[in-house]
Order: sequence, then C-alpha cells, then structure tokens
Amino acid sequence: MRQYIPDSNSEYDTEDADCISFARSSLSHNEDNISITSPSIPVAYREKSSSVPPEYTTNDRKVANDTDNSDLEEDNKIHLIHTKSNHINEPDIADASPYTRFGPRAKMFFVFQCAFTGFFSSIASAIYYPVLTVIEKKFNITEEQVNISVVVYFLFQGFSPSIMGGLADSLGRRPIILASIIVYFGACIGLARSENYAQIIVLRCLQAAGISPVIAINSGLVGDFTLKSERGNYVGIISGFQVLGGSFGALIGAALASRWSWRAIFWFLTIGSGAAGICSILLLPETKRSVVGNGSIPPKNMINTAPLLLLPIMRKKLHMDNPDYDTLEPKVKINFLATFTILKNVPVVMLLFVAGFQFSMYTLHQTSLSTALSKSYHYKVIDIGLCYLPSGICTLISVVSSGRFLNWYYRREMAKHKVWLKEQEENLMKENHTLKEARAILDNDSFYSFNLPRVRLAPAFFTLILSSAGFISFGWCIKVKAPLPAVLVTSGFGSLFSNCILTMSTTLIVDLYPSKASTGTGCLNLFRCFLSAIFIACLSRMTKSMTYGGVFTFMGGFSAVASLLLYILVGKGKQLTFERRKEEEQLIIDFQKQQLAMKQEKQEKLEV
Repeated sequence: MRQYIPDSNSEYDTEDADCISFARSSLSHNEDNISITSPSIPVAYREKSSSVPPEYTTNDRKVANDTDNSDLEEDNKIHLIHTKSNHINEPDIADASPYTRFGPRAKMFFVFQCAFTGFFSSIASAIYYPVLTVIEKKFNITEEQVNISVVVYFLFQGFSPSIMGGLADSLGRRPIILASIIVYFGACIGLARSENYAQIIVLRCLQAAGISPVIAINSGLVGDFTLKSERGNYVGIISGFQVLGGSFGALIGAALASRWSWRAIFWFLTIGSGAAGICSILLLPETKRSVVGNGSIPPKNMINTAPLLLLPIMRKKLHMDNPDYDTLEPKVKINFLATFTILKNVPVVMLLFVAGFQFSMYTLHQTSLSTALSKSYHYKVIDIGLCYLPSGICTLISVVSSGRFLNWYYRREMAKHKVWLKEQEENLMKENHTLKEARAILDNDSFYSFNLPRVRLAPAFFTLILSSAGFISFGWCIKVKAPLPAVLVTSGFGSLFSNCILTMSTTLIVDLYPSKASTGTGCLNLFRCFLSAIFIACLSRMTKSMTYGGVFTFMGGFSAVASLLLYILVGKGKQLTFERRKEEEQLIIDFQKQQLAMKQEKQEKLEV
C-alpha cells in the first residue's frame, strides 16, 4: 500500500464526506477510501515518520514507504493512506484491496437475479386480488373471511423477515435465500391442490413465511457490494421488480384465472419459483462481507458456495486464489431479537411508521379496487386485471426514477459538504489549531457529520402529500361510482408517488445499518406488512360505516400529517449518522483486536 502525502492545501477525498478528516476504519462496509494503520487508533492520519511500527499494521499488511527520508519535510506533515476505490475521482492505488471484486456487469447481474427472486415475493399477494370474489363463492364464505386470507399473508410477510433477516446477517445471504425459495415452492404446490378454506389459510401463511425474507435479504445483499453513491440506483431496480410483481400480478392472476381457473395462479407461482430456485442454486454467490469479504475469500461452507464460482475463470477474476483477507468483516452473532435493537432508535421507528402507513394505504387501494370493480361496476375477472395496469405502470416508474434521483442528489450534496468541511477546517486552523487537531475536531463532533437522513428523505414530503391526495380522490370516485377513467387516473396518480418512500427509507436504513442491512430492512417490512394487515382486516367494516370516500380521506389525511414526523428524523440526522458511524467503527476495532489476539495466541502455541 503506497502513501499519498498531501500538502496543506490538498483535497482529501473520501466516499463519505461525514468522515472526511479522520477517516474511519471503514464502517462495517469499509466504504471509505481511507484505511487506518492501527487497529487501536481509528484514524487515517498519523505523524510522518520514516518507518511504520509493526503494531500499527492492519492484518499484517505492510505499508511501504515510497518516500525517501531526504524528502521528508517538517514533523507535523500528515500522511494520508489511501486504498483503491470505485469512486472515479479518487486516486487508483494498485496495491490496495478494492471494496469489491465484483465488476459493474457482475453487480448488475446479481441485482437482476435478486430482483427476479423478489418478484415472486411481491406477486404472490397481488396475483390473488382478482380472484377474491371467486374464492368467496367457491368456498361459500363472506367477504370479511376472504379478506382474512390476505391479512394472514401480510402478517407472516412482516414477521418472517424479522427472524430470517438476522440469520442472513449472521450465516450469510445465500443459505437463507435458498431455504426461502424451497419453502415457497412447496407452499405453492399445496395451494394449487387445496380443497377447503382452512388449507388455503394455512398454506398462505407458509407461503408468506417462506418467500418474504427475500425482500429484506436482497437489500442487505446489495449493500454488501455497493457504495452509498451508487446504492440508490441498485435498490431502485430491486424495488422496481418487486413493485412490478405487486402491480402487474393482478393482471397476470386475472388472465390465468379467466383462461383456466384460480388454481392456475398457484401453478404459475410454482413454475416461476422453481426457475428462480435453480438459477439461485447455480449462480447466486455469497456476498456477506463477514463470510467472503470483498468476494475474493472462498466460503468455508459448501452451502455458501455457488457452483458458478468453482469455474477457473471466475476464481481468477475474483482473485480467489489470492484472497483479500483484510476485507473480511466482523461476524454478526445470531440474535433472533436483533430487530428490536434497531427499534430502540426512536427517529428510525418514526421513519418505519410513516413508510409502513403509506404502504398500507397503497395495499388498501389495491384490495378495494378489486372488490369495487367486481361488486359495484360488475366487471369480469380479466377486466379487473386490466384495471390494475395504470397503477402498475406508474408505480414502476416512480420506484426506478426515485432510485436514480437518490444517486444524483447524494453526489450533489456530498460535493457541497466537502466544500463546507474544507471551509470549517480552515476556520479551525485560524483559531490556532494544528491541521491534525482540526481534523480530529471534524471527525469527533456530530455538528460536522453528513446528514444522511436529510439527503435520502429530501423529496419524501412532496411525494407523501401528492400520494395522499391521489388516493383520497380515488376513494371518492369509487364512492360516487364515477366513470372508470376517473377511477383509473386517480389510482395511477396515487401509485405514482406512493412507493417512493419505500425506496428512500430502504436506502437510508442500509446506509445507517450496513452490518445489519437485512435486519434493518426486515424492520421496515414488519411495519408495512403489519399495518397493511390491520387495515385490510378492518376494511369491510370501515367501508360499511365510512364508505370508500371516508376510508381514504381518513388514511390520506393521517398519512399527510404523519409525514411531519420525518422533520424530527431530519433534524436529528447529523447526530444519528455520527452515532451509527461510531458504533460501526467500534465493531471494526473490536474485530481487529480479536484477530490480533487470536494470531498472538496461535503464535505462542507454535513457539511452545
């Protein structure tokens, strides 16, 4: 690893501007472009010297001193140790380990693989909507009872990721994804052959419990090999495919039920999940950084090893014969209550509630559309499916575009923050602080931290208000039996802005909890599914007493007011970002100390 020695006016470039002075040992994701030279000193800067003490090396990586002693200037000159980065504006140091060995094409391939699997998680709910009245008549049950089959799906869809997400953060992504697909595959076969209402309820629970963790794990998987500056786009793609399933699932379900029967929708899910399972078994690699580092470290367990990576060409491309062990991160202990540790953070809970409530209004709209078009407008199943197209197209556009916006906005605000930090550093030096002291202040005071919540949630207030307005209009259109175009336009308008908050909140949670990305996303899933289950269970009684217009006025008004809670999160954004950075830093330092102690113990045994 070579040394980059800036002068007093040089620009020091980091991936995260909130740590621009004393760069951290790397969060748990090692996303900074500055590495520390000591496990006991969480800074990147040190006094310049002609030699580096051996105890100040990380993972026995030697720091080569390319500068001759004769070229050394005054003693207070600062060294800046850079590692290779994916950021295009940063120096390319050939000797350093890259953040990930997966290239842009490989990243995109894995994202689409995850998105394809996640598609069957989201479609399983929506594909069922057009046949609700068919199921009601088939098994001779009430509207409230058939809604229970939707409710139990959301309950288990919310509960399961809370447990399985923690396992994915501990054991790795690949084993949990494969187990989820297998359970889902079996449940779909059972549903296709079910003979009574009780079997449908039980198997819908199993179906949801099986596939729902994939949504949370996908976000963690993306966080394993992406930097913050590019993460929004990848999260947007995965969210887009998931929304694609939720939006166009109704059309697919209507077409299958019209051509064959309601059982055909579950045979379709069986075939699709089987294909996704085969692709995942053969092609999906392990990405959890505590297992494979930057992708170059061969997993110890076969279940974490994809057959694709056994090919010589892939081993060579990922440098698996010469692994970058310095990129290995601390293991996360198995904790089935990990979700509740995240829920201790009140500002984050506010975000989860706002995002979850907005999603529950969206699902309420999806359920109401099917029931209203069947009973009030007397449409056939295939026609009902077609009426979901405006909502589906608008939702897909919103999710993908919001991901691209997050990337652009993050880079712009990062550039502004760097300029501001440079000004603050100069002001501190004018107050008789040395360069080292000034950068220490910048690193250890939350006032100078980058406000991640503000950047990620900047457009959230705008989208929440517009979405609420759209769904309120949708409710009153159904109430007065307005012409179908009016119903579809308001449905599409509300959907266009509804799911943006999910992309924003998912990206922010992965940013704040990189070592627990799956667990954090599982918390979001818990809120959105539980709130959806509650309101869908009450939908029949609410519409009888309030009508659809009253129901959506209540939901939209409450969502708009609840969005004000985000101001609290944004106001505490710097402090929250700072605290999370320090906590992740401490994980790295503890891990390095543990590794050093284990190495010393092993060396002592060899000497004996």
